[in-house]
Amino acid sequence: MIRHALRTLLGAAALLSLNACEIDLEDLATKPRGSQVMWDTHGVPHIYAWRADSLSYAFGRAQLQMHPELLLRLYAQARGRSAEYYGPVFESGEPFPTDLVEVDTLIRTMGFPTRARQWLQQQSPRMRAYIDGFVAGINDQAAKMELSPAARAVLPIRSEDVMAHTLRLFFSYLTSSVTTGAANCSMAYPDPEVTPINVIGGSNGWALGSPRTASGNAMLLANPHLVWGGTHTWFEAHFNSPEYDIYGATLVGLPVMRIGFNQRLGWVHTVNSQDGCDLYELKRQGEQYLLDGQPRDFETRQETLLIKQADGTLKSQPLTIQRSVHGPVFEKDGKSYAMRVVGIDQLQTPGVLEQWWDMAQAKDFSQFQKTVAQLRNPYHNIIYADAAKNIWGVFGGLTPRRSQGDAEFWANPVDGSRSDLIWRDALRLDELPQVTNPATGWVQNSNSVPWTMGKPALDPTRYASYLSPYISPLLREQRGIQLIENSPPFTLDSLVTAKHDTRSLLADRVLDDLIAFAKASGNAELMAAAQVLGQWDRRSDTTSRGAVLFAGWVAFSGGEEALPYRQAPDPAQPYTTPAGLADPVTTLTNLGKTIAVFKQTGLPLDVAFGDVYRFRRGQPGGPRYVDEAANGASESLGGFRTFGYVNDKDGRQRAVFGDTFTALVEFGRPIRAKVVHTYGNSSNPSSPHYGDQLAMSSRNVMRDALLTRREVERGAIRREVFLR
Repeated sequence: MIRHALRTLLGAAALLSLNACEIDLEDLATKPRGSQVMWDTHGVPHIYAWRADSLSYAFGRAQLQMHPELLLRLYAQARGRSAEYYGPVFESGEPFPTDLVEVDTLIRTMGFPTRARQWLQQQSPRMRAYIDGFVAGINDQAAKMELSPAARAVLPIRSEDVMAHTLRLFFSYLTSSVTTGAANCSMAYPDPEVTPINVIGGSNGWALGSPRTASGNAMLLANPHLVWGGTHTWFEAHFNSPEYDIYGATLVGLPVMRIGFNQRLGWVHTVNSQDGCDLYELKRQGEQYLLDGQPRDFETRQETLLIKQADGTLKSQPLTIQRSVHGPVFEKDGKSYAMRVVGIDQLQTPGVLEQWWDMAQAKDFSQFQKTVAQLRNPYHNIIYADAAKNIWGVFGGLTPRRSQGDAEFWANPVDGSRSDLIWRDALRLDELPQVTNPATGWVQNSNSVPWTMGKPALDPTRYASYLSPYISPLLREQRGIQLIENSPPFTLDSLVTAKHDTRSLLADRVLDDLIAFAKASGNAELMAAAQVLGQWDRRSDTTSRGAVLFAGWVAFSGGEEALPYRQAPDPAQPYTTPAGLADPVTTLTNLGKTIAVFKQTGLPLDVAFGDVYRFRRGQPGGPRYVDEAANGASESLGGFRTFGYVNDKDGRQRAVFGDTFTALVEFGRPIRAKVVHTYGNSSNPSSPHYGDQLAMSSRNVMRDALLTRREVERGAIRREVFLR
């Protein structure tokens, strides 16, 4: 027996030193379970495992180590019980406090706790084992960690919590405001403009084919832009098992990778202009509602929210939840609305986690497309590239098959008394806009409408009229297309340079007119401002002088959409409009207001961008505080590298949104990748990986991804072995 045990241990040790691809899949059933986690200097777990459930166990332990309080708080919210554990408002949330009563009310109204249990029962055996392993890892790790009393009360985590969190995450995407600018389903929230539920973001995604790369290999730019905290916090990791191999990142709380790459292929998601949620304004008749002139009863149930008080007691708050045939009912401003949303309520997609798994394990482009064609992910564009030099861009997700109306019609509440407006099906993948291996050698999306994901632009008339609006692409996307088309064929290093480009396309379009107006005014202050703007490099690098002044003028003008353009945005001219300024009086009035603020605050007009805009993590005096000069202006300036900022206590502007995890990949032999996780791979203020990559981001530096076993072992600073 001793000899047998020794032989088993020696065999395990030897095989743990091999790459996943060296394990015989046919002999997998006879292998013992186990995993090894090697942590690199940036807090990235590289997990090597015999099988997928062993991998997920290690990943659960790794997530809790890096995000102990956040992970448990997110699961509490997914249960619809967060106020019970944390009180009515979580004040320490990043980047702003979270109204937990609002979150719990929305989660309960949507019925996610019950649906999560149903989804869990619908998982395939392999996915159920994977999720169970992930949850077991979280619970085992929690037993060894110091946690706040509120977080400890959330334990133990259950597998249905993972499904509830998945539902809540897609709710935030699907119900956010739409491309037309209408609030759409988010108007049912207490605050349709800003809420922890519906603040999401965007992304830049490029796939470059042989015509646009120096080596002829396909390349991928994966550059998500999301809020720096809460539900949309990224976690970078590396999976190696015979059943699941991928390097990438996912959102905290999810057990699978959302974006990533391996030796065969890679993809990134971007937030798209899909309208997967509709509001129906109901016509009430007493305690009923009308449908086709006939009264209908609501489905009604009573629940109770428990809200923790300052003294530790629990206050009960009754919650009446109603549903119509359309979906859950919300009351707002004296009106009743029913919400109909794909994926998470109608046309449910309980297999979304497994689709992400299958995307990573696809052997080639054809298998990847077949996986995506199942449309188990109800949201997101996909930008794809692979080692066979294929590139693909697709307007993904579930788009309802509607009987009538265009995108503008469905972006606002529709008549809930008409049954002919109630959709019950979704468009197929072959009915959605997509571009495959174009002659130009590129596909891209930066959260604009799908028509400009490639060149020539797609014809909107070939698709359902309600699919997406026919409007101009964002300036950020226009700048990205400029970079793709005007750069020499890309190397990985030149792709790093392009990814960090901060040139303001808005400045290129309007700055000459602004300067001319100011110079012609005869006003000394306006002319001084014109001199500063004339010397500006039209970038928002840390040392750029004039960017802060220009950004202030845009803000006082009401943003780039409110500027008095000489040539308005025109979707028929998607790469050159808007352009020019037509109203000198309004233009100079707003420039004067901007100058007055500079005088009031004592800032010189040519203050360096990085002296005002900062990359910060933590609080002064806290366990870890990082403060670096920022680069990359807000979306309104039309730069490819963008961040969102809020006022900080010292009057500076602190980034709370924008670049997060970024990967640039060249699918050569061997594959090469540059990565950075802007705010670091931990949300724990006591962790050395809390904000540890902000300095790199300030300097536009990316690191080489550790992809081979030899690279990982050389870069590992800590190792863990789990026998589960």
